[in-house]
Amino acid sequence: MSTDTETVEGYVMDVGCIRKNARDELLENARVHTRDCALMGHCIESGYGIVTEDDRVTILDPEATPEVVNVVEASDRDEGIRLRVTREQHDDAMETTDVTEIE
Repeated sequence: MSTDTETVEGYVMDVGCIRKNARDELLENARVHTRDCALMGHCIESGYGIVTEDDRVTILDPEATPEVVNVVEASDRDEGIRLRVTREQHDDAMETTDVTEIE
């Protein structure tokens, strides 16, 4: 049963790259994170997060990964892909319900 929803907008980055970037450089690097990197096998396996313009990071649930991959694959952008992710709270976890690219 859904009790809460949120929408997060920002740059998609795989969790592997989020972890290897210095925190104070994360937003700058997210803005130029490449489509090719986001679609590498080990990057897909690590899952995805969204880095917002106000420098917050939201790690997405594992079930979001196939949807994120589809949107990133369909993007015309080579880097700095921005997504709008809608999530709903189910029990104790936020679950992704929609992923779309934004300009």
